[in-house]
Amino acid sequence: MLFQRLASKVSALAPAKINLFLELLGKRPDGFHELETVMVAVSLFDRLEVTPTQQPDIVLDCAWDSGQLAQATRLGDSGQLLGDLPPQESNLVYRAVKLLQSEENVPHGARIVLRKRIPSASGFGGASSDAAAVLFAASEAWNLNLSIDRLSELAAQLGSDIPFFFYAGQLGSGQAIATGRGEKIETFAGRRLDLVLIRPAGGVSTAEAYRRCQLPEVPDSSSELVASLKSHQRTSMPRQLTNRLIQPAREISTRIDQLAKICEQLDVVAHQMSGSGSGYFAICRSHAHARRVAARLQAQNVGMVFPVTTCGLQSLRN
Repeated sequence: MLFQRLASKVSALAPAKINLFLELLGKRPDGFHELETVMVAVSLFDRLEVTPTQQPDIVLDCAWDSGQLAQATRLGDSGQLLGDLPPQESNLVYRAVKLLQSEENVPHGARIVLRKRIPSASGFGGASSDAAAVLFAASEAWNLNLSIDRLSELAAQLGSDIPFFFYAGQLGSGQAIATGRGEKIETFAGRRLDLVLIRPAGGVSTAEAYRRCQLPEVPDSSSELVASLKSHQRTSMPRQLTNRLIQPAREISTRIDQLAKICEQLDVVAHQMSGSGSGYFAICRSHAHARRVAARLQAQNVGMVFPVTTCGLQSLRN
């Protein structure tokens, strides 16, 4: 997350993420899954601004970025390509600020402007990143001086992968292994990756993907992938990328197999689904190569296509 404090407001860029590795280890007593995942932040950003107000109301102005909406409209059904924006009361950004206001007994309110570029229901973590960004931005706007540990504690009440966006900046790499429900974060410094993100028409319900998923008898480990990232090796990546949720996602959306077949025909290092889908990614050899691959994918009208790089997250105040 990148932040800027102006005279009367705090602005933030909230990055997308992808899961290079996602394995389910078991079912927890609280109903969640124990998991192991390798997440990296990438250079596709939502933008938000938080302006404190004297009145206690929280007002959220949430809309698709105008350029993003225009592109999706040109490609077809923008609702299918970008996903839905929830109403204010169920928007994770609104819920995050209300939780912060309640837990810290803040008498003031805030006006939040959110312009989204990260598609919904894609596995790219847009809602979680926005929630993390707004928690930090609102705490700064309200001069609460909260620690990252406290903000992460609040975030974990809202979503399992939100803490990643707080802690992955500690080494500046935006790369981390997450365990538990996803809230236990171990950062590492790995190589920069050039990628192409693809969001096909139609999303995948995270809850439904987890409900359908079968737990493995012997879970895979992310250790080889992390070693490759640390040593800047990528020749083994095709066999090291794992996503346990891909099978149920295939059952929900036929687009997953279509994207896999298309990417198999492209000259890319490796490819895989992110999170619970329907978002997909291809790892490329360079930024120029990623732009060429993106152009080929756009010509095939596979959906929304984004050439990106992994990006370091600003190390936030401890």
